[in-house]
Amino acid sequence: MRIGMLANHACIRMDKVALALMGQNHDVHAITNRDPAHWTFYKTRARWADLGQCIESIKIYAKEVDIFHCHNEPSWFVTAVKEHCNVPVVLDVHDSFLARSTPEEAAQRMDAGEYHIRVVTEERNNFQLADALIFPGAAFGDLICSEFKLTQPRLTLPSYCTRSMNIYSSQEWLGGLVYEGRVDLPKETQDHPQAHGFRYCDYHDFALKAQALGLDFHIYARNDKPFLEVYEKIAFTHTPAPYHKLLGLLSRHDWGLVGNLTPTPEWDVAFPNKLFEYLSAGVPVVALHARECGAWLKQRGVGIEVESLEELCARWGEHTEIRKTILKNRQQWTMDGHISELVDLYASLR
Repeated sequence: MRIGMLANHACIRMDKVALALMGQNHDVHAITNRDPAHWTFYKTRARWADLGQCIESIKIYAKEVDIFHCHNEPSWFVTAVKEHCNVPVVLDVHDSFLARSTPEEAAQRMDAGEYHIRVVTEERNNFQLADALIFPGAAFGDLICSEFKLTQPRLTLPSYCTRSMNIYSSQEWLGGLVYEGRVDLPKETQDHPQAHGFRYCDYHDFALKAQALGLDFHIYARNDKPFLEVYEKIAFTHTPAPYHKLLGLLSRHDWGLVGNLTPTPEWDVAFPNKLFEYLSAGVPVVALHARECGAWLKQRGVGIEVESLEELCARWGEHTEIRKTILKNRQQWTMDGHISELVDLYASLR
């Protein structure tokens, strides 16, 4: 098949899907605002700078592809495709404001006069307009489909890594607990008009708690001055690395983190890239207030779920046996092994 991937920041989930499709000899084209980490692998690549260029690219590729696969955020690519061609379009829903706060939290904050965003028409309109939907996790998909009353075909496709991403030559041991991904500073979340929904990205209190317990907490996130001024004192900060190097760096640690110190609606349903990146690096995963991740990890024996950092410290030595299970079984959780499910969804829309 011929697939046109549409995205803004073109995160690694798009690459994981595209690389697995290309591994089965499908032609995959990229139409993005930013460079995908693996942009050189795509059949062709168009880079748009504004809405006009994006629409013109869609018009051109509509003559060359069998299906458009859009990746949010944002989600308006679905509208742009539907306006200008008749090519089927699926929306890969990476994120949604619906998951960042509960209806009760939203009502409470708005009643108190706070500016709060939960239901976004850009999401609703495009989620409803897409010919099919793809979600990284089942609980996340259930939440979205229930709230927006979505009835079109849907697929749950976790953000597995490809087989080629698995790490074999791991690097020098550093130990400790590692977190890779977005980290916001307390001041950034406090001053942001949508701060409440993004509090799951604030790891300041987590780092302080880890430091108090003598737990080495390693972060692969940022290296700007404001970030380092806060986190260098309370955690081990690492220079952000290109994706093809990142997984090797993760292999140096004892545990990989999903979740945060306090519960949030987002982490309740999240099923993130980092979970599978830890596994590809051979790193056991600990879920803290990350319900869906915790259930998945425990069922497969590749991680643990804890209620506190004190519990993690008490169970620290479990990483040795869990790592053995990961390395014996991680081929079960590759994008290559599950991509046929997506191909079947594409075929059903033609």
